[in-house]
Amino acid sequence: MNTIAASSQELHLVVKDKPLNDVLRSLHVQLSFDDNALSKYRITINQQFDNTEHAIAFLLKDKPFQYEKINGVYVISPYVKPVVATQPVIEEKKYYTYSGSLTDVESGESLPYAYITTPDGIISTDEKGYFTFRTERKGSLNVQAQYLGYVKQDTVLTTGFNTISLSPLAFTMDEVVINSVPSTMLIQAGGNPGEMRINHQVAKYIPGSIDNSVFNLMRMMPGIRASGEPSEDLIVWGSNTGDSKITYDGYTLFGIKSYNDHIGSINPYMVKDIRILKGGYSANHGERIGAIAEITGIDGDFNTPSVKATVSNYTANVFGSVPLSKNINVSAAYRQTFYNLYNNTGVDLPKDDKGTLSNSDIYIKPRYNFRDANFKLSGKAFTDDSYYITLYGADDRFKFSVNQPDEYDVNAAEKNRQYGGAASYKKVWKNGSSTKILTTFSRLTSLLDNLTIVGDRKPEPSDVNHLDNVVQEFSVKLNHDFYIGSRNKIQVGGEWQQYRVSLNELCGELDKPTFFINDNILLGKLSLNAGLRVDLPLNKKAYLQPRVSGRYKISDQFTATAAWGIYNQFLTRTAYRYDESGLQTVWSMADSTFTKAMHTTAGIAYSKDGLLISLEGYHKRTKNGQYFLDNIIYNIDNTILGADLFAKKQINNHTLYGSYSITNLKKPQNELSHEIKVGGIGAFDPFYFSVSYVYGTGFSYISTGGHGHGQGGEEGEHNDGHDHSDSTSENYSRFDIGATYRKQIKKIRLQAGVSLLNVFGTKNIKYNYQVSGQNSAVNIFTKATPFTPTVFLEVTF
Repeated sequence: MNTIAASSQELHLVVKDKPLNDVLRSLHVQLSFDDNALSKYRITINQQFDNTEHAIAFLLKDKPFQYEKINGVYVISPYVKPVVATQPVIEEKKYYTYSGSLTDVESGESLPYAYITTPDGIISTDEKGYFTFRTERKGSLNVQAQYLGYVKQDTVLTTGFNTISLSPLAFTMDEVVINSVPSTMLIQAGGNPGEMRINHQVAKYIPGSIDNSVFNLMRMMPGIRASGEPSEDLIVWGSNTGDSKITYDGYTLFGIKSYNDHIGSINPYMVKDIRILKGGYSANHGERIGAIAEITGIDGDFNTPSVKATVSNYTANVFGSVPLSKNINVSAAYRQTFYNLYNNTGVDLPKDDKGTLSNSDIYIKPRYNFRDANFKLSGKAFTDDSYYITLYGADDRFKFSVNQPDEYDVNAAEKNRQYGGAASYKKVWKNGSSTKILTTFSRLTSLLDNLTIVGDRKPEPSDVNHLDNVVQEFSVKLNHDFYIGSRNKIQVGGEWQQYRVSLNELCGELDKPTFFINDNILLGKLSLNAGLRVDLPLNKKAYLQPRVSGRYKISDQFTATAAWGIYNQFLTRTAYRYDESGLQTVWSMADSTFTKAMHTTAGIAYSKDGLLISLEGYHKRTKNGQYFLDNIIYNIDNTILGADLFAKKQINNHTLYGSYSITNLKKPQNELSHEIKVGGIGAFDPFYFSVSYVYGTGFSYISTGGHGHGQGGEEGEHNDGHDHSDSTSENYSRFDIGATYRKQIKKIRLQAGVSLLNVFGTKNIKYNYQVSGQNSAVNIFTKATPFTPTVFLEVTF
């Protein structure tokens, strides 16, 4: 470093190609600098400056040096760029959306409620087979898709929309035969609390009428009561009549049978998927305190047309499906009886005090006819959107007359008509979220006329008993699904429902807005669902229904589930006695004491190598359940405890399954019931054999006789403070067998089947309310299935 003295007066610099350090020394001021660093720069200048400091600033301009005057000395140092303190940059998390749909590889039929295992957890498709999820993982993603009755598929997804096509283990729709294993994947259980999935494609291979295949399947499932054959109601986990709900493509079916127990109200050709929610279901389901059976209808084949026709000893059934374009399909089905199903039926008349018949044997020949029709238009729009319109109508009529000259004359007629329909549109947005609107309508009309004349006289108006019961439901439902982050899938929605009910001259109506929110949380092996449902009946207060459920994947084989929730119901079904010997269940509007329930469930399931074992327990508390006893309707609070044990084993092409259910009710009578179900399907292509056996005991409501009052000295009324100690001694036992043969002839497939129901002719009593004072009454409508053969022949092309 050098120090040079210089004056601060005005100066004129004239320099030619001199080192910068030498030029600075000539300024005659005190300077301090690095001589070697400045000597590298050469200066040529001829310029006048006001003072020395201006000259120094000019000479250092555009050079990596700075100066500072300290105590009269100009200190020149290398220029250091000032460090500006900045806030740390936090990168915003970026999420990638994966979406798509699951379809059948042959027909393109969507696969609803399938499971998809992702790196972040297990998700499920909706009723149209659509799925979406978000993750922080970028690029290709390995997932596994699984659907009941189909081969599991490991596949790779990319961001955006994906289509996953699965191949059936047996066959998907009846047109496509893949191999000879129709019994594979009969049931799926243990995946979610209280949920069962049933493979309807195997329905025609189990014993029973082909016209009632939906209930044939349901009755063999654990927790669904088969004893007493309550085919008009879905009795699950000790529920009362009307507590459970059955839907088809979203609209309500007010009963699952026609008057004849072997003809179901759902055409088997129109069914694709059956999902049963026995209890503990999430906030987007409501209107009942019992179970919910969701039946999803087919979309139809968008590639090729098909025709099916079946003739059984009950109905003739024809189905057609036609693709109008690559994105539009129309399907329709029609059934009807073609001969009178009833032969002469004996009437067991009451006995006198000596035990002999008070009248001679009498035979009647009832007249019965049934018909129903289905129509569905399904379509796809804008690549990912979907829509459908479905319509349904059914009508059945039953009549009989019997008379004994000079003693009595009885004429009865019953007519049931049900209409239903739904229209739905689902919009899938670019970010993977979706919006769905669903409008439904359903109406059931039941008419009953009974004319009874005792003695030799002309009929009078008082001899005629007329029952006119109408129940109607209209709803509009809107829901939106979206993701917050990668682990929270939110569903928000609202619904407007209108109920109308009439019983003869009495009418009621209720408008009920509903709002709900669900949060599905994926935490790897743990999946949680927390939600809230709010019912807002007009002119009434808000009814909150919180619900929570969870599923934990303990290992690849074990899954644990649990659920808790509160449920409300404003529409009820109970028994109505229209005369001394006649009893009919009717729909009515709940008053201010509407029905309410709290569900608690827990279960564990094991699945490996074709073996499925599931155990699930439940605790239900109900309020204001309506029971018809002593010819009076009572509102009774109840506590129901129970458990279901189910096991299924696949052995090559054969399936064995069985279940044990136990249910304990405290009211209106003490009931500890047990039900054992065993079945199997053997596949010996082209022949298939099946058996099913049901044994039930301890059920209170298996008899139409007295229930204890006046029998054994029991006294007291039915209310919350009065319990019965009696239990029915009537056990239920029914053994069925079936055989099916199928043959493929070029493009035509033939299939024929025969079933023998109640092979041993066990005299079972059909489910009914117990009514005191009926010891001298005869009700010919309450006998369970006797020995009954059923046959069918099907042609598909």
